Amino acid sequence: MRWDLNNIFPSFSDESFLGALRYLERSTQELLDWQRANLNSVEDAEQKLVYCIEKFNEISLLATRLMSYANLKLSEDTNNSEALKYLNIIREKFVDLSFARVIFVRYLKDLPLDSFTHPTVVAHKFVLDEAKERARYLLPVGEERILNMLRITGGEAWNQLASKITANLMCEVQIEGEKKILPLTVVRNLAYDPRKEVRKAAYEAELKACETIAEVVAFSLNSIKGEYLSEIKLRGFRSPIDPMLLENRISFETFEVMMKSVETFLPILREYLKLKAKLLGYEKGLPWYDLFAPIGSFTKRWSFDEARKLIVEKLSSFSEELGEFTDFAFEKNWIDAEPRKGKRGGAFCSSIKAIKESRILMTFEGHLDNVLTLAHELGHAFHNESLKDETPLNSTVPMVMAETASIFNETLMMEYLKSENLTCEERLSLIDKELSDAVQLIIDIYSRYLFEKSVFERRKEGTLSAKEISSLMTEAQKQAYGDGLDHNYLHPYAWIVKPHYYFPSLHFYNFPYTFGYLFGLGVFQIAKQNNNFYNDYKKLLASTGKGSTEDVAISVGIDVRKEEFWKNSLDKIAESLELFKTLI
Repeated sequence: MRWDLNNIFPSFSDESFLGALRYLERSTQELLDWQRANLNSVEDAEQKLVYCIEKFNEISLLATRLMSYANLKLSEDTNNSEALKYLNIIREKFVDLSFARVIFVRYLKDLPLDSFTHPTVVAHKFVLDEAKERARYLLPVGEERILNMLRITGGEAWNQLASKITANLMCEVQIEGEKKILPLTVVRNLAYDPRKEVRKAAYEAELKACETIAEVVAFSLNSIKGEYLSEIKLRGFRSPIDPMLLENRISFETFEVMMKSVETFLPILREYLKLKAKLLGYEKGLPWYDLFAPIGSFTKRWSFDEARKLIVEKLSSFSEELGEFTDFAFEKNWIDAEPRKGKRGGAFCSSIKAIKESRILMTFEGHLDNVLTLAHELGHAFHNESLKDETPLNSTVPMVMAETASIFNETLMMEYLKSENLTCEERLSLIDKELSDAVQLIIDIYSRYLFEKSVFERRKEGTLSAKEISSLMTEAQKQAYGDGLDHNYLHPYAWIVKPHYYFPSLHFYNFPYTFGYLFGLGVFQIAKQNNNFYNDYKKLLASTGKGSTEDVAISVGIDVRKEEFWKNSLDKIAESLELFKTLI
């Protein structure tokens, strides 16, 4: 259950890695020298564009291969000092590459792109137009370089510190009278344990352990958010969320339509939480530690090999090609799934475009949620596979679209599992799981959005203490979950255990999950109605780097600017709630 990284690079000391690092530095410097000599006039502008596009695509393949390897090695072991050393070295090289991009974007600013006909320019027309739009927020070239250099020892360093502290956090938890010292990632997975006393003990142990690191992690959060506020002020953005809307290629109007639809739907999901609370014997809403309490009697556990067989079989039912690709990912050891100390928490899928492969990290312990997470991440890998023949410049997928294939995979798995010959208790368990996931992707994500919004508002006034940050978190949870939760049992340290808050260049890394979830449900609904949808599905995934979110969505008949689309996706969840009511 450990991945194989050898065909990315054998080791940091291998000449293939060191040679690639030297070549990255040399080729980036050559590009910078060429730009200085040539991007000072519009003479032969089209040929100059072609040269830059081809060089950026070439260098990006190498740069991301190096960065991916260092990131993956550090993710599998956050104590790997060699990985950390080279990650910082590579980031320094990325500063020069970013500098070259700034020069290129500035050159694009006043060019008549519509008049150019070279195939390379035409093929990259969308990303070139997008770059011209982003040029409005660029600082002078020298200042851009300084910002990128300072981020390495600023936001990136604070992110590494928070990641390392949480990855190595051990929790003391009592399980059936026995004291155990377990990694935070393992303790968090106990939230799915069928025993109430274990869930509650794990919750209390998690809070107690988080309290010991709260002040240090709070300092990281303050530094990262403060750095970002300074940067957007310099760039001229109106609010902290504007750069994220630009990154996600959606308009503020589209964002508002989705959020309004979510807010309208919150009472329906709170009804589910209150029903679940009553089933478990609570009168004041559900305590946090029982959010994932299993309902029904679906107690099946899978070995890793069994999970592989199940996922491949079910995905093959939709498409033989999808099933074969998924099996290939297992066969080639793309997945690191074993729990161990020092391993980064959470789950992710990383694309290594230079070798047209992906790598997946997660913690697999055999329960249904692990199986669905594995299918989810394999969906990301399939998305990467669909983009493998696109150039790097045409493969940058906004986060709101990046969840499409993963949600599709996960929904497909659940639909097939529910269609099997199940007892009432087993079906109830699956529906509960489905609704529980909806709570996370709608209510909890909404609470994270409210929290981050309030952090930015308060951070403008000064540094926040750990206590103040925790207070903002519980207030956001109260507002989002409402009477669905017992307010005496919330999670004041949820800001510590979620790594997304610490990405120095990606803020509001929350609402894209809701968008992606509901968009994925919408795509799945189309697939159910059209047996020949698979080829269109692949085309959709392959186009996600070459258009606005609105335009890519409309290509499969989805208008994300209309409340009707969001309501139709949310109605699917409401149908599951009605089924839940008939089963309890």
